[in-house]
Amino acid sequence: MNQIILASHSKLAAGMNETIKFFTGNQVEVLEQTMQDNNFENQVSEMLKKHEDKNCVVFTDLYGGSVNQIFSRKLKEHSFHLVTGMNLPVILECMFAQEDIDETFIRQAVNSAKEQFCYMNDVLQALTEDDEED
Repeated sequence: MNQIILASHSKLAAGMNETIKFFTGNQVEVLEQTMQDNNFENQVSEMLKKHEDKNCVVFTDLYGGSVNQIFSRKLKEHSFHLVTGMNLPVILECMFAQEDIDETFIRQAVNSAKEQFCYMNDVLQALTEDDEED
C-alpha cells in the first residue's frame, strides 16, 4: 500500500494537498515546517514510524532546504522514497498508481514531468511559426 507524504516550508504542502483532493477526492499526509517549529525533526520521525508498514513516498518542496535535509537524514533509519521539488503531475501519477511504487516508477514519473516543464511562450511561438510556414 502506497502512502504519500507532502512536506514543505509553510503552507505549500497544505495547498498542494487541497489541489490533489480536487483531482482525486483523496488527501495525503502533510507536514509543514514553520518559523516557530522547534520539533519538526521529531514530527518527521513520528510520521515515518506511523507509516513504516507502508510503501511511503515523500515529496519535499526544495532541494537542499531544511525540510529535504531532515528527510534525507531519515533515509538512514527508515525505508521510503524521497522526491524533492514538489511537482503536481508526479504526485498525481503516484496517487493514481495501482501498484506499489518503486524506483523505476518514480524515475519514469519524474522524467515525464520534466517533459511537461516548459516555457510556454517558446512553445506557442514555435507553433505560430509552424502555422505560418504551412
